[in-house]
Amino acid sequence: MTARTAPRQVILLLVMLTALCAAVTAASSVGAVDIVFGLPLALFIPGASLIWAVDPWGLAVKGPERIMWSFASSIGIVILGGLLLNLTGGLTRQHWLILSSAVVAITAVAGWLRSGDRVGGEPARAPSGEEEPARWVTTLSLRSVALLVAAVLVVSGVFVLSERTNTESNREHFVQAWILPQPTGNVFSTTAQLGVRNEEGDTEVLLIRVKVGSSGTSSRTVDLRDGQEWTRQVSRNPGQPVSATVAMASRPSSILDRVDLAKPS
Repeated sequence: MTARTAPRQVILLLVMLTALCAAVTAASSVGAVDIVFGLPLALFIPGASLIWAVDPWGLAVKGPERIMWSFASSIGIVILGGLLLNLTGGLTRQHWLILSSAVVAITAVAGWLRSGDRVGGEPARAPSGEEEPARWVTTLSLRSVALLVAAVLVVSGVFVLSERTNTESNREHFVQAWILPQPTGNVFSTTAQLGVRNEEGDTEVLLIRVKVGSSGTSSRTVDLRDGQEWTRQVSRNPGQPVSATVAMASRPSSILDRVDLAKPS
């Protein structure tokens, strides 16, 4: 059996971490869990896998620079992948997890194949045949660190915005109307409460038409913010039916809701 090289051990670890983070994020509906397991998959793992595929033996990038480039590459992958998914209409959590996992899988295979020429963790050699001395880059420029921090903040903000947008897009948008006799349960009461609630996600101008008995229809428009209610007391003769319709003022023929307080039998 072929011995594992030192890069292959890291690549295998990245693949296992990817599988863990993707599985937990896909199955979870808790925001804190999504952040804990989703951020590594977005901000570090794909880029680290790419760096190990391009430079498995650390000939070009070492130490803190390797970590920095792992973060930077991951951020680039997230941005480009998000743009591609958005253009194809598939920017969802499931598609993003599939894309991230696919990137790690492809780069892991490439890194595994490219790191097979040395076993047992032997030191990498320079292209000239001379042994590359073991050394770590211990300093990073202030500009590099600042750019990395800014990029992390931008991507984190995008994730928060995406989560809010996704929640808003999955929310039902509707207008609710009701007519209740006052007091409730007295079908022969002479007053009824007409109410309308706006759940359209934005401020709307609503056209409300009310008809009491056989008399003509009265109309009025109301401005309601998202989540705001409007109520009005309607007078009627004992047991007289009341009906109401609600539509957008800009599209009065498109009825959003219709309610009736029928004449008791």
